[in-house]
Amino acid sequence: MALARDSQGFTQTDLAREIGVKQGTISKYEAGLLAPPTEFVEALSSALGFEMDFFFQAERPYGMPPFHYRRRKKLGAKALAKIVAEMNIRRMHVATMLRSYDARSNGFIPEIDRDEYRGGHGREFTVDDAARHVREMWMIPDGPIDNVIDLLEENGGIVIPCNFESDLIDAVSQRIDGMPVLFFVNMNAPADRIRWTLCHELGHMVLHTTAILGDEEMEAEADRFAGAFLLPERELRRQLKKFDLRQVANLKRYWKVSMQAIAMRAFHLKLITPYQRKMFFIQMGKLQMRKNEPYEPPRESPRKIKRMLRHFRSVLEYTTAEMARALFVSEAKLAGMYDFADDGDNNGPGNGADHLRII
Repeated sequence: MALARDSQGFTQTDLAREIGVKQGTISKYEAGLLAPPTEFVEALSSALGFEMDFFFQAERPYGMPPFHYRRRKKLGAKALAKIVAEMNIRRMHVATMLRSYDARSNGFIPEIDRDEYRGGHGREFTVDDAARHVREMWMIPDGPIDNVIDLLEENGGIVIPCNFESDLIDAVSQRIDGMPVLFFVNMNAPADRIRWTLCHELGHMVLHTTAILGDEEMEAEADRFAGAFLLPERELRRQLKKFDLRQVANLKRYWKVSMQAIAMRAFHLKLITPYQRKMFFIQMGKLQMRKNEPYEPPRESPRKIKRMLRHFRSVLEYTTAEMARALFVSEAKLAGMYDFADDGDNNGPGNGADHLRII
């Protein structure tokens, strides 16, 4: 009940006003002090857009992972509750669909234990080595990553499009037993930012599910991982012979990474001085390019959720009404959360065709 309420951005007072009861009644129902009558659950279902059975699930809700603590502090309680509720509801939907859909992959998203890494490789662990290890394991050729979302989904992840209604959090990742690695991403962000953010979250999944460090250290490592994963040192060092706005803009068009991220990666690799970095950002500010950079790469879209929905519609022959009932939402809410009628991507299971991809 609290999860459904939070997903709509309702406080207990808001919900009480919507249904026509006292806040104390809502509070006692949510605390489990009173058992709500059927009439109340019907009113709750109508007000929040969830099927009545939704409120009787035994699912365990999950909160934000610890490495999002710093961003979580900046969010208001109401905004945070709404984001966490949306993540939990979409995770429950994925779990429901996976019962009837085989999402297994030949690849997987590794967890690197830095202590074992030191023993196995005989040298000190570095984040750059971890990023290089993942690129090699996934057989990513030299050069830019063409499509980050496709890459994550080909290797067992599921990217779930969300609308967090806040620019404080672009994405959240979760590694939960019995589930694929989930990446909840705010699709309202610019395309280059989404690519970087997803690689940042990949860094958390690779580095921070076996080792919990301080929040600032984990965030810095995830950023370092994203830079090393998207902009390998050897190639960037060879290309960045001259550091100026035009050269960085050309590199953005090639690597599909923001100009600011390229500058920071160059700084971390000591290819530029602190003064060069400072003047670069001042120049971008004067040209009003800090928030609106040129040469935006093509927007990438999650495919696996579309394939799962298409499987239910085309193979399992679910109607829209049946799909809504299976996910415990109203048809209107289903349409708002997913485009169930959209054919979307034509690749993958459930479309009656097999495809080869050149690597």
